[in-house]
Amino acid sequence: APMFFIIVAVMLYAVLPMGKDMTVVNLNVGLFYFISVGSLSTICLLMAGWGSNNKWSLLGAMRSVAQMISYEIPLAFSLLGIVMITGSLNLSEIVVAQHRIWFIILQPIAFVTYFIAATAELNRGPFDMPEAEQELTAGAYTEYTGMRWALFFLAEYTNLVAVSALASTLFLGGWQGPILPSWLWIILKTYLIMLVFMWLKWTFPRIRMDHLMSFSWKVLIPVSLLNIVITGAGIDFFRWMGW
Repeated sequence: APMFFIIVAVMLYAVLPMGKDMTVVNLNVGLFYFISVGSLSTICLLMAGWGSNNKWSLLGAMRSVAQMISYEIPLAFSLLGIVMITGSLNLSEIVVAQHRIWFIILQPIAFVTYFIAATAELNRGPFDMPEAEQELTAGAYTEYTGMRWALFFLAEYTNLVAVSALASTLFLGGWQGPILPSWLWIILKTYLIMLVFMWLKWTFPRIRMDHLMSFSWKVLIPVSLLNIVITGAGIDFFRWMGW
């Protein structure tokens, strides 16, 4: 489980444009690849809890699976607005499409939805349910020590960097910026997003599991669907106006 977890986390970097013409594999379906491969980490956590043969670990893993599956839906929906505007799933083309205006200005609702859903996907506070030391004595990670335990958290922070890099690529213009080289711009923007993730973890206490699930299904998914409708209406309006 820990080995699979870190492999999945590293695979995400294959399609991220880390500068101008600095993509390992420039896939036409790069965004789809990122979401698909990222969702495999759910299986890794389930493997970790099931393989431990421990009721706390299994409960932690099951809660994590429920949480991650629930938040994958608004995460994917929040990115559809950008795909509708650009007409592409290629991450490099999405960056180039922001040469006039960043998508965080055109899609603020999508950015907030993405950020909240990504926090839950990364199992970071206040959504760190797989650990939940108060009830599950560290949950899915209970039976792991030494290097195996370290691999889980190495994978978590590797995922954090990847998700932050994706956010800066999709919403903050990616590697575009004045004066500085393109690879330095993407690093600065990625670290800015990471700082906000860590700030959030230090600020809010862990919320209850039922509140967490209700928030996804009753708030984030309807909001992300509404954003898709608004985006579609906006695209049709501007096309009708001839802009």
